[in-house]
Amino acid sequence: MKKMLLITVVCFTGITLFAQTQKVKILTYNIHHGENMKQALDLQGIANVILATNPDLVALQEVDSSTSRTSQSDQLKELASITGMYTYFVKAMDFDGGGYGTGILSRFPISNSITLPLPSSKGNEPRAAGIVTLQLPGDSTLRFVTTHLDAGKHATDRIAQANALADYFRETATPVIIAGDFNALPASKEITVLKQVFTDATSQMGPTFPSDSPRIKIDYIMVAPKHRWTITGARIIEETVASDHRPVLCELEIK
Repeated sequence: MKKMLLITVVCFTGITLFAQTQKVKILTYNIHHGENMKQALDLQGIANVILATNPDLVALQEVDSSTSRTSQSDQLKELASITGMYTYFVKAMDFDGGGYGTGILSRFPISNSITLPLPSSKGNEPRAAGIVTLQLPGDSTLRFVTTHLDAGKHATDRIAQANALADYFRETATPVIIAGDFNALPASKEITVLKQVFTDATSQMGPTFPSDSPRIKIDYIMVAPKHRWTITGARIIEETVASDHRPVLCELEIK
């Protein structure tokens, strides 16, 4: 996909400064292990959303890898085969003969990747964040993060997980995008913690769950540090069948 690079020239007493702005399009989507609202496995339905929105980076949650419930499908690999994107699978836990967690699809080459385990109480599902470093056109660097915070009734684990992520990126100089299903409402303590470090690029958007009749917003795209970003567009994709969440799309500029 052809990238657009904007170059602004500013002159001060004979010195020429070049300020570059890189545009990126981000999609976050909880894909419910490829099971649609008709209780049928349909990974192609997820792929169709990605193809239609044409993002540069995709954060996926509830991804299966070689589990019995999805017939040993490597879901991220299959999506990459359809979309032609690079991948990173983030296994949060062993499940049903395989792995379960989150994933990243990227049009940019991935130069480094780590899985960051997040704090969780005994008896609760393990959670993790997948962090990749990407080399953008023009040699600028970006870090992209996918995560899925705890879904329990009590917020204790989510708050601890939000604190862990905020602490990890608090001093970042490299532009960072974090996206995913945070299982938290905009006014919650968890989101307040994250917003100590990140700016919510989806702050003007409405509810994202459940997909057939959304009532609550729990899916987010956030960026840091604030001065490095301009949010040029954000919207919820009106897809009601492919998953139980609606996908969220943002267009951003890195200064």
